Amino acid sequence: MRIAIFTDCFVPQINGVVTSLFNLVKGLSDSGHHVFIVAPKYYRRYKEFAYPKVRVLRIPSVPAFFYPDYRLTFPVDLKILAILRKSDIDIINFETPLTVGLTGIIMARMLNKPLIGRFHTFIADPQYLKHGFPMSKEFQRIAWDYCNFFYNKCDLVTSPSEFTRRELIKHGCKRLIEVISNGIDIANFDNSEAQNFRERHDLTGPVMLFVGRIAHEKNIEYLINAMVAVFASFPLARLVMIGSGPQFKETQELVQKLKLSKKILMLGELEHSVLIGSGIFDIADLFVTASETENQPMTILEAQANGIPCVGLSEKGIPDLIKDGVNGLVVPNHDNEAFSRAIIKILASDDLQNLFRVGALREIKKHELSEVIVAWEKTYSKLAAASQ
Repeated sequence: MRIAIFTDCFVPQINGVVTSLFNLVKGLSDSGHHVFIVAPKYYRRYKEFAYPKVRVLRIPSVPAFFYPDYRLTFPVDLKILAILRKSDIDIINFETPLTVGLTGIIMARMLNKPLIGRFHTFIADPQYLKHGFPMSKEFQRIAWDYCNFFYNKCDLVTSPSEFTRRELIKHGCKRLIEVISNGIDIANFDNSEAQNFRERHDLTGPVMLFVGRIAHEKNIEYLINAMVAVFASFPLARLVMIGSGPQFKETQELVQKLKLSKKILMLGELEHSVLIGSGIFDIADLFVTASETENQPMTILEAQANGIPCVGLSEKGIPDLIKDGVNGLVVPNHDNEAFSRAIIKILASDDLQNLFRVGALREIKKHELSEVIVAWEKTYSKLAAASQ
């Protein structure tokens, strides 16, 4: 098949949407399909994504005002339209409800091709609205109306979690919604540098790991404050934070204020290929997240693919991945002490860590990329056949 994927998030950006898209595109290509990726053009030097049977098409763009590193594009690009028409694509899907996603919708109509919308992000959540938007209930409703403007134009909507499917229906999505995991390729990880990573960063005690944007929607302040009690119980423990974002400097200042600079290592942003080959997944004893806005975070899938127990809040799609008492612990929101206790409980018990490691490796099999690609192939084929 020939598949066109429209996305506002792509390299040089590094985030869960991009990682999920990498997995999908590589899996489709490995199965023999041709993929066209349509994404914003960035006006700085970066290494373009390259993979067999994959062609990246860039649309001229300008910086978005509401979030660093996001771009806005014009809704129609005649050059790309001509390429897709000449290539006789079979299907279009969009990853994001922004201007490139809108271009995907328009081109699907112009080319008379079936359209799929993948839902990744709860942009109507108050934590996302902190990035320059009103946080009122009314504006949350407007944000959901905005999402529905995109997804109700699709022939099919997909979400990676059952929770998200229910939320989409609850907030006005009228289209058929299919649940397809983001998927994870366990063979991607190379932990041969684990010992070098440990020595380079002087990690002599328990290691906690957070990977993600340093931003309001990840509830970083809650996470940092919870660490105070953890370090009191485990003085040699360290929290390794990998990622960057609009609240990076604020978080550094909070860490300094709490006198935790020697215990919390903020390593900044790593390219995904560097991250999965860094060895950190082999030395981490625990993955921690206090995010309230997750759908199906790739970071948790990656941690579980390496058998790392997880602690998270009982919010959005988190309980779909972290099965309480099976591969980690899920804590009620707004209880910072309970979050600290959950971390301490796992770090204090080798038996519990081993139990959760086994559970993580068992549960992650549900998200094997090979099975996810089969599900996508069936979905694409069914829609393409119905449009003939």
